[in-house]
Amino acid sequence: MIRRILVTGAMTACLGAAVLAQQSATFVLTNGERISGALSYRGGNDFILNVNGRERSFPQSDIAIVEFAEGTPSATELNQLPSSDRPSELERNVVVLNDGTLVRGKVYKFSPDGRMVTINTTSTERREFPSDTVARIYMGPAAARRVYNHVLNTAKAAETPTTGIVASAGELTVPANQPWTDTGISVKKGDRISFSTRGQAQIAQGSNPEFTATPDGSGGRNTPRFNYPVPAMAPGGLIARVDNGAPFPIDRRTQRSHRRAGRRSLPAR
Repeated sequence: MIRRILVTGAMTACLGAAVLAQQSATFVLTNGERISGALSYRGGNDFILNVNGRERSFPQSDIAIVEFAEGTPSATELNQLPSSDRPSELERNVVVLNDGTLVRGKVYKFSPDGRMVTINTTSTERREFPSDTVARIYMGPAAARRVYNHVLNTAKAAETPTTGIVASAGELTVPANQPWTDTGISVKKGDRISFSTRGQAQIAQGSNPEFTATPDGSGGRNTPRFNYPVPAMAPGGLIARVDNGAPFPIDRRTQRSHRRAGRRSLPAR
């Protein structure tokens, strides 16, 4: 009886050690959802996370990033990722080591306990990395850029001068089907900024010219505008605001000195 109890206890201890040996990881899915658990791999195209004692299987195509270290990736790192949804075979995945080194290639496999990842770096070379030396693996680099688009936009805005005359920020598309578009441009009080606009937006069904608006607005002068953000402007015209300040009109060529500091946004009306 004593021997049997001792053997059972040893088996329980071994099982517990096996569970603890699995590598912890976080999957950042292509839709932005984050799921953490113990990583395992049994071959094929799916990765497995043990989440609160329940195994969940994820196709690689649904995973933007496999994270082993906490922290948000930098804009510098994100800008080194392929922007195409279909990169070449050996640029399909990007491994970022804890020291910041980037290794491009294709994930070949994980060890069953997730503690070793094998990467095809060339058509003839295969490298292995312990998972605890890896910060993250970009399984879908383009999807990862979309997930962390706010990081890239913040970095871009920081590069835009905000004193004196604001430099050109390039061309910005303003979708007509969403309330506001962040320009990524920050301004300070007294900054002078100019706009050059073009394009059209459909503001009502039908072929009547009054249903199509330029940045100056449509010709529909009889349309009630008492509840519009800028009542004095024709329907469909392009307007802007700084942070949550009062909206103001933007016509085809506008220059404006700002009375407050903040982030600029443009809506489609």
